[in-house]
Amino acid sequence: MVAAVLALSSQVPPSSNALSCGGQPSYYVASMNMTIDPGSQDFVTNAIRDAQATCANHFVLVMNTFGGNGGNMDNIINAISSYQAAGGSFITLIAPSGNHAFSAGAYIAEASDKIYMTPGTAIGSATPIVYNIPTGEVNTTLTKDINGFKAYMGALASRFSRNVTAAELMVTKGISYTADEAARLRVIDGKVNATSVGGALQAIGVAQPYEIHTPGISSQFISVLADPNVSGLLFLVGTFAILADLYHPTVIVSIAGAVAIALALIGLGVFGAPIVSLFLMIVGAAFIFLELKTHHGISALTGVVVFIIGFLLIFQTPPPPSQPTPGQPPQANFIAIGTVTYLLLGLLGAGVVIGSIYLYRIREGLMKRPKQLETSLMVGKEGRLLTDLKAGGDATANIAAEDWSVTSPGEIEKGTRIKVKEVRGLKLVVEKAES
Repeated sequence: MVAAVLALSSQVPPSSNALSCGGQPSYYVASMNMTIDPGSQDFVTNAIRDAQATCANHFVLVMNTFGGNGGNMDNIINAISSYQAAGGSFITLIAPSGNHAFSAGAYIAEASDKIYMTPGTAIGSATPIVYNIPTGEVNTTLTKDINGFKAYMGALASRFSRNVTAAELMVTKGISYTADEAARLRVIDGKVNATSVGGALQAIGVAQPYEIHTPGISSQFISVLADPNVSGLLFLVGTFAILADLYHPTVIVSIAGAVAIALALIGLGVFGAPIVSLFLMIVGAAFIFLELKTHHGISALTGVVVFIIGFLLIFQTPPPPSQPTPGQPPQANFIAIGTVTYLLLGLLGAGVVIGSIYLYRIREGLMKRPKQLETSLMVGKEGRLLTDLKAGGDATANIAAEDWSVTSPGEIEKGTRIKVKEVRGLKLVVEKAES
């Protein structure tokens, strides 16, 4: 089963006259050092819009990525295609040394009019992640998926007269190429002998002055929020914050918990999490809350199991159709479930067990604790008058570290030591305490 996740993001619409503002070459440079996710999609697509709005007919994307989400990759490629259709030239620059365009990044690079690399960089490893394949369907499903992406990569390379066979090996064999290898095999359009981004830009014809645009706070926030590990953690923290606040009412903690859950749901929605996944996570949280009534641990553990199932489903969606839709690329995820995810799930299980024990003990303690505000318990307690008390009138007294409204048949001066004689509604009847 392909781990396909469809992103809920807009695409750049084609515009036939977006770059007709002038005839002189102009460059728009953007640097993307991110995973391919909703945040990077937001950055690149908005940067392309900005380039079109400023009549930049050359867009240079300085790339460094390990890959990421197939849906976001497709949306970025669609935005690139729209820019090219409007008359713009899209260039991918993999620089400086140590940078790379792996997995989804390789497809984005191959969708460019030109690809340049500097020494010490790499491109490739574009095999999609395939897991949870039904028994007996391993060869069929895996072959179908690999063939679909092989054809997609080949079509991108062929469009710009690159080496189709070498490009397809990045998918079928997971091969990566250094700058020298990629240039020799014509997977890219050239190697640039530069040690810095500035030097590489100058070598490919980008003249000063220029500004290198980088992701803003909003794109970075979307990227962080769209990480399913972060969203899952926010959902969990929010649930336990509200749960704990039921025993320690502060309102602020409950509000913070609600905000955390809201951010988690937004993040999962942006990431394209399946509805069934969100539903199971909410059901799991409901079972955890049910533990407040049951107090035997079963509800909490059930909630954990349901929550984990829903969380894992974020990474897994139905297999692709047997034949891709004409003109549409296949969908996939290029990031496998990693150590962080499994660690998060382990902490979830341990947290629920410990949290359940904690809440159970808190509840037992609260049940055994006498009610401090029950006025009948105030009889016999002593305090001191804070205001003068006239016979039959009302005054204020501090008794048992709290201020109370008191009355007395006799007159008592402010500061006098008093003792509670009886209770009348919410008012205490007091008398002078014996010395």
